[in-house]
Amino acid sequence: MNDVPMGQLAPYLQSVARIIFGFLVLRHGMEQVLAYPEASHASRVSFEGALELIAFPAGLLLILGLYTRQVGLVLAVLYFVLFFLGPLQRGPFTHRNGGDPILLNAFFFLYLSAAGAGPWSLDRLRGATSTDTRWTPILLGILRIAAGLLFLMHGLEKIFGVGGGRIDRDIMTIRGFAGWLEIIGGPLFTVGLFTRPVAFILSGEMAVAYFRSWAPRGFWRSFEQAGMEASILFCFLFLFFWAAGPGALSVDAWRGKKR
Repeated sequence: MNDVPMGQLAPYLQSVARIIFGFLVLRHGMEQVLAYPEASHASRVSFEGALELIAFPAGLLLILGLYTRQVGLVLAVLYFVLFFLGPLQRGPFTHRNGGDPILLNAFFFLYLSAAGAGPWSLDRLRGATSTDTRWTPILLGILRIAAGLLFLMHGLEKIFGVGGGRIDRDIMTIRGFAGWLEIIGGPLFTVGLFTRPVAFILSGEMAVAYFRSWAPRGFWRSFEQAGMEASILFCFLFLFFWAAGPGALSVDAWRGKKR
């Protein structure tokens, strides 16, 4: 991947994604610890409430890029457990049960546990930015597959009504056009085919979705629900993949070896 000029941007966009993910984790911690911008709905004696207490210092550490690999591994495990205890109990469709941001966090933090914080971090200042070169491309590929499958569910909802959503196949409407991008781009991204251009387009779609639908509600209210939060996470994750490429387990990697 390093022979592609835009690949030089990957560590910096990884740092940007880490900061964004960390801020949204911190926001959940603020709701539990400070009851700001609103009080958390989860009791502190519940697993979700305890995770939100941990999220307050963990989010700060992620934003600063301090002990990133260790924090990432702990959060990845906790978010995987939360998904099985929470959203999965409400139904199997991640775009309906609120599971999107939880799983995106889990897989991204698992990737960070091997890849580290990136250049914009305190870890770099203290000389702790080494990466696990054995696992980083594999976990990048797993992150890509997970994000692609989660994204595809939104296209299946809009085009085929999976999960009970409103069907709109009209490419001339915003919802219909987004549905076709999701149902075509999701599988391409999952298998890692034309990963960089697909990721760039899908990142733009998520940016439009956020600024068109959620941003007008105001800063804090624009990511208070799972779908709002997921649009931000998808946007910066796709932007990172535009620079980083598909990682392992991809058609693009296979095509590169053939060449």
